[in-house]
Amino acid sequence: MGPALEWLTAAYASRPQITLPYGLGDTTDLTETLLVLQLAGLRAAVETHDTIRLPDGRRARFPTLTQRPRNQDPDDVDLLLLAPRTVTATQIALAEQTSTVLLVDVDRRRVWVDRKQVLGTADRWKDAAPIYIAFAVARMLAVNGATFDRLVSNGFTAGQVDDALARLGKRVHRTDIGWESRQVGGLVDFAIACYPGPGGVRTRWTSDLPLPEQGELLIDAGCRISGRAISDRPGYPAIKKRAMPYQLVAFTEHGVDMIGLGFEPDPVGLAGTELVLAADPTIFRTAIAAGYRDRTDDIITANTLLRADLRNDDDAASLAEVRNVLQFLADTGYDLRHNLPN
Repeated sequence: MGPALEWLTAAYASRPQITLPYGLGDTTDLTETLLVLQLAGLRAAVETHDTIRLPDGRRARFPTLTQRPRNQDPDDVDLLLLAPRTVTATQIALAEQTSTVLLVDVDRRRVWVDRKQVLGTADRWKDAAPIYIAFAVARMLAVNGATFDRLVSNGFTAGQVDDALARLGKRVHRTDIGWESRQVGGLVDFAIACYPGPGGVRTRWTSDLPLPEQGELLIDAGCRISGRAISDRPGYPAIKKRAMPYQLVAFTEHGVDMIGLGFEPDPVGLAGTELVLAADPTIFRTAIAAGYRDRTDDIITANTLLRADLRNDDDAASLAEVRNVLQFLADTGYDLRHNLPN
């Protein structure tokens, strides 16, 4: 520090011992945010150190590290202004589902307000339901094929099945005895590898009970077991009896009172039970179509093995076994349906 700033050095040397909170004194540059809002027809003005006012009179507060005075009403604004450097899909979903969020994407010149995008090119958000139904139909056709009416009888509408077959395109074709995979066994690998996953919410739990007993509890609560844990279930010859996995995977259609069943949250997640409340509404339907009341269908089971967080050699071997059995059944089923010699 040069001689001209000796007074600054002296000031710091004699300053009182005040602990400054992190972020105190930081300023927020809203210049580009205001410009983007103006492009959207919202000529806003800065009103206080943490609020702006829109043309319709509503006030929007943006998050700041500098706290407001204690006597200021914390609920005196109408909107929460979000203008992050990178807008995420979660923030867009929040803006589209919450009327009190004003989201500004400065880089791409986009604005959301009142749960609507009012500026910029809209992203193409896919409706998940038709995709999930298409994969459900693929799973039901992968081994034995099915008639259109049989597909509908599994809880889908005729329109949904028709749409699913159209989405599967050249992977399926109609024969004199129903719909099936165009290539023998071709839908098996497609449905295992390309299934986007169940979506929804995943939680991890621990219990003092052995994993097989945890599985019984969850089955009694209406869940379906998936992954390598089903090798411990009776009547499932595809996966050879192996040491139990480090984790039990269970799917549920509705919330389960895990605390009431004796489970505790497991933030580490290295052992115990993984409970999936899936966004995919078809998992239980295809399990029932396969004749299972305690486990997911074989293709969902294979996909669960494929997606295992810590897939070891046993998981990989189990995946290979399930896939091989499905391919064998698909080949045999094709021969039987079309009266071909084995």
